[in-house]
Amino acid sequence: MEPTFRIGTDGCGSCSPPSAQADPQVLLPLPRVRAATTVDADGYGRDGLPVLGDDNSIATTQVYLDAEALPPAPVRHTGPQAETNTQLLYLGGGAWCLNSALRQEQLYGGRILRDTFEDIQAGRQPADPALAQAMQTHGFVTAAGGHPESFHRSLMRQEDAKTEMEVSFTLLRILLTDVCNLSCSYCKVIPNVLAPQAEPTDADRLAEVIQFFFANSEVERPKIIHITGGEPTLFFHQVQHIVETAERAARPGENFWFVIGTNATLIRERQAAFLAEHDVKCIVSMDGPADVHDALRRNHGGRGSWRMVDAGVRQLKKAGAEVSLSMVLGQHNLDRSEEIIEWFLDTYQPTGLGVNFMKPPTPDQKDFDQLVDPDRYADRMYGIHQAFRDRGLFLELVYRKLQPFVQQRYRFHDCGAAGGTNLNVDAKGNVGPCKSFLVMDRLAMRQLDVDAYRSTVVDKWRKRSPIYYTHCDGCQARGMCGNGCAYDAMVHTGDEMAIDLRSCQYTRRFNRLFIDDLFQQVRPQGAISDTWWHRPSRTERQLLFGEVSARPRTLSYSIGHQTLD
Repeated sequence: MEPTFRIGTDGCGSCSPPSAQADPQVLLPLPRVRAATTVDADGYGRDGLPVLGDDNSIATTQVYLDAEALPPAPVRHTGPQAETNTQLLYLGGGAWCLNSALRQEQLYGGRILRDTFEDIQAGRQPADPALAQAMQTHGFVTAAGGHPESFHRSLMRQEDAKTEMEVSFTLLRILLTDVCNLSCSYCKVIPNVLAPQAEPTDADRLAEVIQFFFANSEVERPKIIHITGGEPTLFFHQVQHIVETAERAARPGENFWFVIGTNATLIRERQAAFLAEHDVKCIVSMDGPADVHDALRRNHGGRGSWRMVDAGVRQLKKAGAEVSLSMVLGQHNLDRSEEIIEWFLDTYQPTGLGVNFMKPPTPDQKDFDQLVDPDRYADRMYGIHQAFRDRGLFLELVYRKLQPFVQQRYRFHDCGAAGGTNLNVDAKGNVGPCKSFLVMDRLAMRQLDVDAYRSTVVDKWRKRSPIYYTHCDGCQARGMCGNGCAYDAMVHTGDEMAIDLRSCQYTRRFNRLFIDDLFQQVRPQGAISDTWWHRPSRTERQLLFGEVSARPRTLSYSIGHQTLD
């Protein structure tokens, strides 16, 4: 048997030492017991996650170490049988969907779809032989004597092999400073910084990290240098240094672009002119008009910041800089989100829009009063996408989930940190895969050593994928999930290698919304005939995007989550 390790709930799971076990699987915690001040009648906390009992028990999930550890499923030699991770879903109105979660494949139909699949499951002659053949052709069922888990195992082998690949960075995020001129209630960077320092990242260290980033990336592969903080424009001379240093260090044909994340309160004509001249894309944090924005985004004196943010955005637009807006969705703006986004589009004409799911600001604020339920978040976000997709509005998180569904590509990781493509450097000059962990001085390295990065991240965090987790067996959204955020997993379980249950929940909801939306694109007029069935074409699937597309070298692109490039 292969050796295994058990990941505990107190400390860095990726640093846990190996120990000999009989079972070739890793055990990970599901949500540990937690206190919540607000619990609904069904036992859920304010963040939409279940509040467990008080018996101090911890549920676990198993993680297969590699493809060979996946146990074989029983094989039927007398006829076809369903592939693993295939579900029959009832859509209502006499309509059904056969969903292959790993292949991102759907078959829609009336009662004949249900009956044919159930006949195959029971070993009977199928009600519709042509439909049964289509199920086999497109991977919903295996032929007699086939192994139902073989496609699952092939995906695992594909991911197993990546540990031997060279690191190829696509994102350099520079956390330029530990300080900010605002004091936003939900900020999860500043409150987590250990031993904050007043000075920004040293100029020589920045140059060294930029060289390292380019040296360990592919010239033609799209990549981003993202300048953020704290508030990076507090040290605009260092922003200029980063831009000019990277422009000199870039190799011929280097496919990269600059992005700055800013609150825009310090943007004046000079700063806007520099950013526009060097084509630095600007992501400005704004939660809505003044009454909404100022509720949680205030300065250190407690005064709202909207007026200064608005002035900064207008200055950037006047200079010709590309601007996107980043909105955090919480209790303060959830119910007005469509109205706010319409106002954003009419007022600022942003290239894209980040509508971010609010997370606990610190690990001890799991019951933060602005958190929203994951299902409500998904419903609201996809409703916004449907309302604005024909206007080409790029909603980063919706696109990130919708892309693998539409393109039928398995998403192994939701974050480039787990995929081994993200490099972060903080104000102290430390580097690491994840900004949230880096500011807490976790998974932080001083030496610029690609082998150390690979052994710290690639070899371990690649297992943060639903393809390995038994918790994900049978989940209809398994192929588009990627297991969310390691920071959120750590907040809710104490272990970054565990399941990110909030992402798990809203991803499942997104998946059902996508399945329902695709059905509306392909269904016939009127009542669903018992004998109707249909497999959506690639063109029909593409309708879910509308006019939205990811465009490199613009802000209609995912920053740190583009794992399907």
